[in-house]
Amino acid sequence: MKRLFLATLLFALPLHGQSTYSVTMTYDRDGLTVPHWKIMIPEQGEAQYTGKPIKGVDPGLVSFRVSASGREKLGWLLGQSNNMQPCETKSKGIANMGQKDVTYWPSGASEVHCSFNFTDNKALGQSTDYIMALANTIQTGVELDRLHRYDRLGLDAVMHRLVADVKEHRAVEVIAIQPTLQRLVEDDALMDRVRANAQSLLTLATQEAAK
Repeated sequence: MKRLFLATLLFALPLHGQSTYSVTMTYDRDGLTVPHWKIMIPEQGEAQYTGKPIKGVDPGLVSFRVSASGREKLGWLLGQSNNMQPCETKSKGIANMGQKDVTYWPSGASEVHCSFNFTDNKALGQSTDYIMALANTIQTGVELDRLHRYDRLGLDAVMHRLVADVKEHRAVEVIAIQPTLQRLVEDDALMDRVRANAQSLLTLATQEAAK
């Protein structure tokens, strides 16, 4: 229920946020498929992702687009975070939710930094949730590229999961993997269901690009 409320809130935010800013986030949590990753969203131009999975090929530096509306949402949240203060909530009994290390630099202001496992700063927490959902999209895109090349039968399950993640807002900014989706749609040797799901997400990516 909490995740559903958060997703609803994120997509209901006013699009009048701080659009001129840069933000960098690293995430570390042992036991995940990608235990360490980093996303850099500059003030202008393409964003960048790095993250080496435990198994499989290191994709290296992945450059991708962030939609204007996505930048607005994230900028609004970061702008509401009071320069990411308070930062970490330190209390006994808090589970390991992954270490988030965030550097935020709004245009014309000083750079601020925060590192935390858990925070009661709602706007900050929602900001990192959005970036984590973006990382999920990128990681899934990397996996789809790998499967398309080496194991096409595995595409159906991963594509089905991505469609569900997008629906539940566990994955955002489908525009970030638009080239991957385009390649899947254009490959008539793939299962019809894989291509149909890729087309539906590609349509969403096109809509994001237009915003």
